[in-house]
Amino acid sequence: MKISITNLASDAVEDDLRTLFELFGKVSSVEIRKERGMGIVDMPSRGAAKEAMSGLDGQTLLGHEIEVKEAMGKGGSNRGKATRRRRRR
Repeated sequence: MKISITNLASDAVEDDLRTLFELFGKVSSVEIRKERGMGIVDMPSRGAAKEAMSGLDGQTLLGHEIEVKEAMGKGGSNRGKATRRRRRR
């Protein structure tokens, strides 16, 4: 499950996030987008990811209160759902 972390400090590095999220379980990957002040953490266990989100949301990392939530795909709220188009007659 991919998790979005926003309001990261400009000096935050991938190891900071990995260490923090590994307290809740295995971390597959970590990516920081410094220009946007955000990071993405991927955890294979959905249960561990949900625990991490509830346990870390609003916590302080390097002087910044981080917001932690499930990352939304480019498709937004329709992510993972099948869509059907009407055929033209």
